[in-house]
Amino acid sequence: MSLMRRWMALAVAATTGGAAYQLLWRQTPLRDIPPASPAPTYDAALSAAHSHMAQREPGMRHDAAAILLTHGARTDRAIVLLHGFTNCPLQFKALAERYHARGYNVFVPRFPYHGLYNRAPRELAALTAEDIVRTGMSAVDIAHGLGRHVTVLGLSMGGLVTAWLAQQRADIDRAVMVAPALAFQPVPFALMPLYATYAQRAPTRFIWWDPVNKGQAPGPEYAYYGFHLRGFGAILRLAVLVGEEARRTAPKARSLVLVINPTDESIDNAGVLAVARRWRRRGANITIHTFPVEWRLMHDLIDPGQPQQQIERVYPLLIEWSEFPYYVAPISSDRTQPPRVES
Repeated sequence: MSLMRRWMALAVAATTGGAAYQLLWRQTPLRDIPPASPAPTYDAALSAAHSHMAQREPGMRHDAAAILLTHGARTDRAIVLLHGFTNCPLQFKALAERYHARGYNVFVPRFPYHGLYNRAPRELAALTAEDIVRTGMSAVDIAHGLGRHVTVLGLSMGGLVTAWLAQQRADIDRAVMVAPALAFQPVPFALMPLYATYAQRAPTRFIWWDPVNKGQAPGPEYAYYGFHLRGFGAILRLAVLVGEEARRTAPKARSLVLVINPTDESIDNAGVLAVARRWRRRGANITIHTFPVEWRLMHDLIDPGQPQQQIERVYPLLIEWSEFPYYVAPISSDRTQPPRVES
């Protein structure tokens, strides 16, 4: 082969490789994400929260709407709690009440296609990364009308959205990522972009959380039995985008807290810590906490309805880690007064 032909072959290979990268590896940037628009007043926040709570989808449970607990006025602290994939705001109801008792106004939004009566819903296949990011953005906007300082705490998918929000918004005082869906045990961390592309384009199929017991698996009646691969593709895509941005820029949130569960059956902690190291190299203010390994916590360590729940151990630590060292809230002296539940 002549030198010219070799150069031509190399050029073709490079072009083909570049096209393959664009097609299979690179994840498309998020589209149509509205800019931050913090609620200017408490009343504006209530109006926006009520609009979110009124959003209903066909087949949605009557008790699965967003949760809003207030003290009837703007408080010093507001917190947004972001639920996990295939669960709903009820996952965080008990923890929301504990934060409320500490003086917070609390908002727990509902992500699209979650909280349906059908616990193996086809609708979940339509979930996009844009869907969950928009939900997180609007929740933080609402929180600014509820409190002078804003904390965001999310589990799993909610933790992933918290990570994205921390990357983008300087008006978050503390972003707490609990077992965030930034990396997954069955998926090699280095190959996540390929898996994300496959999951978004593969024929839709339902994957059981418990492939043995399937619809008979124990757990909260409002949580799904599994998920559609395409819906999971939205999470993979967002995780890749967050990881890539962590290489380039520091998160804008004032402080970050990463909570690791060493016995998590779903999350790849090594991959999550790799993203945390990228943030640290960019100068992020991030603290990492780890639950005791001997507790043998399951992935969903928030929901009281899980048969292996240990919330009396978990909740106090989460509250401490989300507050310390910059804030210690007084315990409500009037424990007989129930939270003000807005509806």
